[in-house]
Amino acid sequence: MNLHLIKYKFIALKALIAVVVFYVLYVFTVGMVTSTCPNAYEAPTLDDTATDQNKAAILADATTFALENQLDSFMGWIPNDLLFVPKILDNIRCYQNGIIYATRPASDIVAKTASRYGKNDTLDPRLVDATSRYFVYSGDVWGFWFIYDAESKYKAGIANWKSWANSVDSGAKNAGIYNVKSDDVYAILKYCNQMLEYALGNLNDENISHFDADNNVYFAKGIAAVVENVLHGLLAVDSSVIERGGQENVTAAINRLQYIREFNPMYVVAGGNVVGDAMLPNHVAAIARHIDVASNRISDIMQSMEK
Repeated sequence: MNLHLIKYKFIALKALIAVVVFYVLYVFTVGMVTSTCPNAYEAPTLDDTATDQNKAAILADATTFALENQLDSFMGWIPNDLLFVPKILDNIRCYQNGIIYATRPASDIVAKTASRYGKNDTLDPRLVDATSRYFVYSGDVWGFWFIYDAESKYKAGIANWKSWANSVDSGAKNAGIYNVKSDDVYAILKYCNQMLEYALGNLNDENISHFDADNNVYFAKGIAAVVENVLHGLLAVDSSVIERGGQENVTAAINRLQYIREFNPMYVVAGGNVVGDAMLPNHVAAIARHIDVASNRISDIMQSMEK
């Protein structure tokens, strides 16, 4: 009896060690292959023969690119991971939460501006579902057999955006509408500015602790990633942004957003004390400066377009 008991204990110990080793390797793998510095959305260059469907596809891709990029990555969506990786690798979790946070209003404003002729017209039901049904899921939701999990719902929302874009000019019964006016361009730019101001407000929180600094930084990076992609898409479909807003402002805003996207220190340091000191860098202040400049440049573009 004792021999059997020892045998079972030995088997249980080996199983426990195997689980621990697997978990450590899994966490290590996630840390190695996940990235918070993916490429930005590169919109195709349109010529005079470009159709409304071409333009709709660009706006749809720009709106959902950052989210789709994370969903299709090797490790997928991290915040609802059941192996508790989010608690350990919080940078990627906060980055992805920033992406979904900014994608929701991006989906809302682009749907309300680009997909109908007037403010009183009915919104395309696919985009309504994407914005109000699929993207509203919290990033950490995991459901029974993955039926109601966040990842599958986000993918459904992206599929709806692609369906709308592909239906524009198709002549089908459910054909979508693409109609971007000057007021719409301004509204999308306003969204970009408001998102950056929100991210900046989080970084400027006086109560932020040293151990929360990286969370705020990577959440801000996720927001800025969506803003950068939407701005790239808007520039591709409407030349008035550069013509009226000024090439210098546009270039400066894009450059700063690129700096934010590439910002990825080995360890985020928030200065040596509340006000920072000469001994340690202040990464929070560094990225906040880039966000502030990008926001100001977009604000300058908006003011130029008001004239």
